[in-house]
Amino acid sequence: MSTSTDTVTSRPYGLFALIALACPLYFLMIANALNTVAGGGEASMANAFEALFVITGLWILLAIIVTVGGVMGAMPRWAAVSAIFLIPVSAVAAFTAIDMCSRHMKWAVVFPALLALIIVAYAYWARSTQLHEAWPPKRTSQMAWGAVLVLSLLPFALASVY
Repeated sequence: MSTSTDTVTSRPYGLFALIALACPLYFLMIANALNTVAGGGEASMANAFEALFVITGLWILLAIIVTVGGVMGAMPRWAAVSAIFLIPVSAVAAFTAIDMCSRHMKWAVVFPALLALIIVAYAYWARSTQLHEAWPPKRTSQMAWGAVLVLSLLPFALASVY
């Protein structure tokens, strides 16, 4: 029979497996952003479709990772509601940033790279309730989802200017 302390102190192998599944998509996303194929309209469309599929797959995995982190660990309820809205918004922002990369703004790869890392780090924090003593839930959630919000809004603002 398992108790609640068994769940809290168990190793997050399932979370690690999901993160391992997300890693190839993460590296494909960055590679797609930094290596655009020269060519006409068809090459550009192929790059865009590749980015769309990779980001969609990665962000679906990120949503699952956050869900597992929250269910198997602990996170404030308002943070879970924020994740429901901010994860899809950050996916669109990541796609926008990769489009910016295709328009010779390679520095925009920072946005999707950081967004994915922050979301995974937050999910790991939520799952590892031992970390809640060092990093309080309210403050950590505010910082993580605030950073996701800012990093999601910046590509939209910068894409409209450049």
